[in-house]
This record gives sequence, structure tokens and C-alpha cells, in this order.
Amino acid sequence: MSNYQGPATLVAGDSEIEIAVEATLSASLSGEVRQWGGSVQTGEAGEALRAALDSGDVRIRFPDGKEGAVVATHTAIGSGRLRVSGSGAIPF
Repeated sequence: MSNYQGPATLVAGDSEIEIAVEATLSASLSGEVRQWGGSVQTGEAGEALRAALDSGDVRIRFPDGKEGAVVATHTAIGSGRLRVSGSGAIPF
């Protein structure tokens, strides 16, 4: 199992809305399927966050430049905290 805890950036849509986050993510192997996800926390709980989620194309970028696609699976509106589920190769 791989883990990541630290800074990251949510990047959304063609206009590349960028939102700084603190990520706590883990990856696991379930049978032959690798899964990854966790939570991200941001101080931005307003329009930028909603626009990012509504764009349909949200990625998480790490300080080393690697990135992966994510989907918000749960959010408490106004809290700035999101549960995310990743797809594709594990980027951390």
C-alpha cells in the first residue's frame, strides 16, 4: 500500500482553475485492481471550489508534477473538505 500526505493542487477544466489543497491519500490492491483515493482539504469553500467540481474534468497535481484524475465522491459544502476517488495509474 502507498500513502501520500502533503500539498497538492486540484486542477479543473480547460481553463485550469487551480486550488491549493492538503491531501491525504492512499492506494491499495483489491484483487487485481489498484484503487486510490482519500481526502483533500482547502481553505477555499466558495465559487472556485464549486466551479472545479462542476467542470467534470478534475485532476490532482503533486509537487513533482505528476497528476491523476479524481472524482469528488463526497463533499460537505462550505467545509472545504472533499473525499476523492482516483482513476488511472497511482500518481504518488
